[in-house]
Amino acid sequence: MLESVWHQGTGLHWQGAQSSLRVLPVVPSGDSADATALWMACAQLQQQGYPVVVLDGTEKESPSLPGLQDMLQPRQGYAFTTLTADISNPLSVATLPAARGMVQLQHKASVTGERPLDLLFRFVQNHAVVVLWAPASLLAGMLQGCTQPPIQLVPSQSRNVVSSYRALKQLYMGCGLMPRLVALRPAGYGLDHVLKSLSQCAMRHLHTEPLCEQFDPLQARQLQRWALQCLEHSETVHAPQDGATAGASPLSSSAVWSH
Repeated sequence: MLESVWHQGTGLHWQGAQSSLRVLPVVPSGDSADATALWMACAQLQQQGYPVVVLDGTEKESPSLPGLQDMLQPRQGYAFTTLTADISNPLSVATLPAARGMVQLQHKASVTGERPLDLLFRFVQNHAVVVLWAPASLLAGMLQGCTQPPIQLVPSQSRNVVSSYRALKQLYMGCGLMPRLVALRPAGYGLDHVLKSLSQCAMRHLHTEPLCEQFDPLQARQLQRWALQCLEHSETVHAPQDGATAGASPLSSSAVWSH
């Protein structure tokens, strides 16, 4: 019965390599429990057959930890590198350091006049869902030309309201999209107080009311519902029309982190 909700009325069933993919931008709250909950939601999607890759903009690429930046570099005989998808172990979510790569994509987009996400497509085209896990300062540039708002995870501590509001404002002013605010905590005592405070700040100073949601990731049905909403509200990115996805060098998913 739980499985039927995934495809009912959504038209989102994954059927392998397609001409489009879903991109889900997420601003971390700084709480480790929220990061764990996101990875649990990604695992839920993979269990339903949607290959997921997380591009981690909080982590810089390095010689010991290659990532998106390395995929953007031409390899001998190939124009670019495409990450292969592997969901043989759906509980293991592929993760790539991507801080420098995201900056490079934004720079190239400013030169070519394309959207950064359109440039990203060719490198992750074998996946159904791409999660951009990054601070607001980095995501704002990645979301130029997008229509779907990013998710901003709300921290559990009241002392972080000001920094969270700054991130929200940076996104709103930087790409014109008001983030969907998500608190990943039980709702037994009503609306989360930090979520409420952050929403009130946005109303007071930006005169725009953000959509607020609260889920308990430790409740299986709520986790599944949130994962489905992530899929439904992500940005759809279509393949380039110029055949630019041809001539790719495959990169095995075994070369990336997994969680």
